[in-house]
Parts: sequence; structure tokens; C-alpha cells
Amino acid sequence: MAIGIKVKKAPEGYDPGASKFFGAPAVPSAWEEDFYDDEIFFCQIKLADIAHLDKDNRLPHTGYLYVFLHTEDGNYNLHADVRYLDGEPELVIDDFNAAVEGYERFNDAYLMKFYEVDESADCTRLLGEPSDWNYEDEAPRLLMQFDPLDSEMGFLDFLDGFVYFFFGEDENDLESVTLVEEYS
Repeated sequence: MAIGIKVKKAPEGYDPGASKFFGAPAVPSAWEEDFYDDEIFFCQIKLADIAHLDKDNRLPHTGYLYVFLHTEDGNYNLHADVRYLDGEPELVIDDFNAAVEGYERFNDAYLMKFYEVDESADCTRLLGEPSDWNYEDEAPRLLMQFDPLDSEMGFLDFLDGFVYFFFGEDENDLESVTLVEEYS
């Protein structure tokens, strides 16, 4: 089983600690000076929101999971920076993406709604199997599959395919998550 993600543009005054793509990340204050100049905020997931859907307990069920992306100084050569917070965030960083060339427009938040989907569903989702894996090798373990054409966010919408975030050797080591762009 996998966890599907539907998005809708956040209304004004939404909870900054909500599960979302883009917008202002809600992070621990200790992280305030811990980001690179070419890094953008991609998403945050309040793990309590998905606990009932993660029946195999592959992710923690408390705290927050964050995905930031290194943009290589504005080029579309992205690298994942995945972080876990076992607690509650204290700081909201407004306009996080505004200073990164080419990503300035990704400051509107898109709230996530989670639901159960098939392991290979063609959608934005957590866990399961990569939808478009056409290689002889077994697919790496999937943390997230992002379908740029699955929403109105406009992020990487030139990519007809998926952006995969794969776990490393150990699913508990989020620092080893890799990003792969796969064109259909």
C-alpha cells in the first residue's frame, strides 16, 4: 500500500505547521541558519497526518518530515536534503524560496490531503513502487514520488514523468535519500 497526496492551494491564514508543498516552512529554531543559499523548501509532512495510512510503520508517526532541495545556484540540477524533526517546530520562515533564482514564485503553500492508493499508482505519493520503473534492476525503496503534472503548482511542469526520492541503504537514514528525475 502507498499513501497518495492531493494538493490544494492554501487559504489565507492556514496553519503553518500543516502538511504542505512550498509556502513558509515551520522548522525548529536551531535550523534557522542551517540552510544553503541555493536551497529551496519543497515540502513538510506532519507525520501524525499519515500514521493511520502507514500500516507497515515505514515512517515515524510523530514529528515532521521535511524535503529541501539544493538547486545548484538556480539550475534545475536538484539534490534532496531530507530532514526529520521529532518534536514541534518553533519558527516559520517566510519567503524561504524568494531569494533563489528561478524559484522565486514557489512561495504559495499547497496543503496536502492523504489517502490510500495502490503501490504503483501514477500520482504524487509516499512509499510504494516507482510508477515508471523500466530497468532490469529492482527499483530502490521509494520515499516519495512527485508527479509535476498532477497539480497546479507548476513545479518542474516541463517534466513529463516523475521525480523520485529514494531511500538509501537504510530507510532510517534520511540523510542518504537521493533524487532521480525520470522522463516517461
